[in-house]
Amino acid sequence: MNAVFTVIEPLPAAIAPPGPWQAQVVGSSFSLGDQPDVIWQAHLPADPAAAQAALRAAAAQLEAQEAALATVTQRLQRVASGAISFSSALPPAEQALLSMLPAIQPEGASFGLGDALQERWQAAQEQIAALSAQAREVLGGYATVETVQSGRLIGRTRINWHGDARSLLIAGIDPAHAALHQQTLALALRSRAGLLRLIGLVGRGAAIAATMVAAPAGAIMALPAVWQFVQEVLAEVRQPMV
Repeated sequence: MNAVFTVIEPLPAAIAPPGPWQAQVVGSSFSLGDQPDVIWQAHLPADPAAAQAALRAAAAQLEAQEAALATVTQRLQRVASGAISFSSALPPAEQALLSMLPAIQPEGASFGLGDALQERWQAAQEQIAALSAQAREVLGGYATVETVQSGRLIGRTRINWHGDARSLLIAGIDPAHAALHQQTLALALRSRAGLLRLIGLVGRGAAIAATMVAAPAGAIMALPAVWQFVQEVLAEVRQPMV
């Protein structure tokens, strides 16, 4: 079997965090102070070597995405400085940004958005709202990280943002299998931190993009365009790994 990395979210909407994770939304209702845990699950193959290889590949995927995200600010600054202009030769991220920014301009807004652009704009706004909710969830709640090998749960750790944690391992677990859970835990925590960094990255990017428009509250208006830009940057490194 192939490895599967899933984040099970109690929120009604969620985005996939950086790394190999797929977001699965359950949308359960809960009251303040009774928030269910976010569950990070790694389903690994039975063969120990294959399981290790899957975790190494997952870590490499996360590293590639972190490296790509590290270029976002510089690429936005290049666009804002006028060093590049719209053309078909531009990467998709820059094309998407330059196609969305005119809608923020006062003169552009009066004409409305095209259907396709309107859909992208609305989707970006919804994803930013989901990201903000997930960030609050990370800071205020617990995460449960589970390692499942060949259908058998071998390790579970419950941990909050401050590092308060409790781990449970199956009885008689050997060091190799315990190491698998430790690697899963490290991967989940690194991706969780990456989710929070996305908030700051998009905020800084929106401030840069705002220098390209004359609209009041330009940084707020630029958030969806910058979010789309970030998603396109991530797609550049996700595509070869599919």
